[in-house]
Amino acid sequence: MFSSPVTHREESVFDRRTMLRTEGTVYVIGAVNMDLSGTPAGPLRAGDSNPGRIVLSPGGVGRNIAENLRLLGRKVSLITVMGEDSYANIIREHCLNTGIDLQYSFTDPLGRTSAYLCVNEQNGDLNVAVSDMTICDELTPSKLEPILPVLNHGSMVIADANLPEETLAWIAKNITVPVAADPVSVSKAPRLIPLLSRLTLLKPNVPEAELLTGMTIRGDMNLGRAADALHRLGVKRVYISLGERGVWADDVREGGMLIPCAPGTIINTTGCGDAFVAAAADAYLNGLNTMEAARRALAASAICAEDTAAVSSRLSQEAIELKLTIPM
Repeated sequence: MFSSPVTHREESVFDRRTMLRTEGTVYVIGAVNMDLSGTPAGPLRAGDSNPGRIVLSPGGVGRNIAENLRLLGRKVSLITVMGEDSYANIIREHCLNTGIDLQYSFTDPLGRTSAYLCVNEQNGDLNVAVSDMTICDELTPSKLEPILPVLNHGSMVIADANLPEETLAWIAKNITVPVAADPVSVSKAPRLIPLLSRLTLLKPNVPEAELLTGMTIRGDMNLGRAADALHRLGVKRVYISLGERGVWADDVREGGMLIPCAPGTIINTTGCGDAFVAAAADAYLNGLNTMEAARRALAASAICAEDTAAVSSRLSQEAIELKLTIPM
C-alpha cells in the first residue's frame, strides 16, 4: 500500500487548457546508443571472466523513450546525431521498423555513433557502465533553430541530459509546448538547471534530486520538501525514483505521495526509467492526473524489467492495463 499524502495543495484537477495538439507528434531530442549489456549467470565476480548472457541492442535514453512512446501508440520524431558506421546503420533500420521518424536527425560522416557498455548483477541491477557519447555535443542550438516551428507544432518535447547545457537552455527559452526531461545521471543532471523553469515533467532519482535542489533527502518528508523545491523552480510534475520502493509522485497542485512499484519479475533494469518517462508523458497527454500517470508509468517500468532488452516489445496500453490489475 502507498502512504498517505504528506503535502496537499489546491485543485486536484488536470488543467486541460495546457493540452495543446495532444494527438500531434512528440519530439524527443537526445541520445541514441548501441547498447552492449552483460548479465552473469551467477554472482558477479570482479576482476574475473563471468559466464552469462550478452545482449547487443539499440539504446540511448532519447531513443528508448521514443520507442516506448511508439509502442504506446504515439507519433514520435527522434532528433539525434549519429555517424555513418555499422552501429548507426543498425539503429536507423530499427527506428524505421518501429515507426520512429528520423527526418530531423543529423549525420556526422566523421563521427562515432554513441555506445553504452554495461555489466549487471545477477538479478539484472546495474553494477557498472561506460558510455562513449561525445557525438551528442554536436546537438547544438544552431542545429535546432531551423526546426523550431516544427518543434512548437508538436504535442510535447522530451529532452535528455545528454544534450549540451546550452541546448537545454535554448529549449527553455524557445519551446512553447509542454516539455519533459530525464536527468540521465548524477554527472549530467546539472545540465537541466536552465530547463527546470519550463518543465512539465521531471523524473530524477534521489541523488539527482539532491543535486538539483541542493538538499539532502532522508525520509519521505524530505521527498515532499525536495519536490516542493523543484516546484518552486518551475517543475509541475515531479517523479522521484526510489528503486524497488517505487516513486514519490508530486504535483504542484495535488501534493505528493509514495506509490509502490507494480508487481513483476526483474530480469534487467536497464531502460526502466526510460519506459517510465514515456508512459508518464503519454498519460499526461491523455489528460490523466499525476498520481494515475505514476501508476501507469510504474507498470510500464515493470514490463520493461521483465525483458532482457532496454525496451520491451511487449509494452502497450493493454499490457499496462493488465499489469495494473495484478494484486500487490
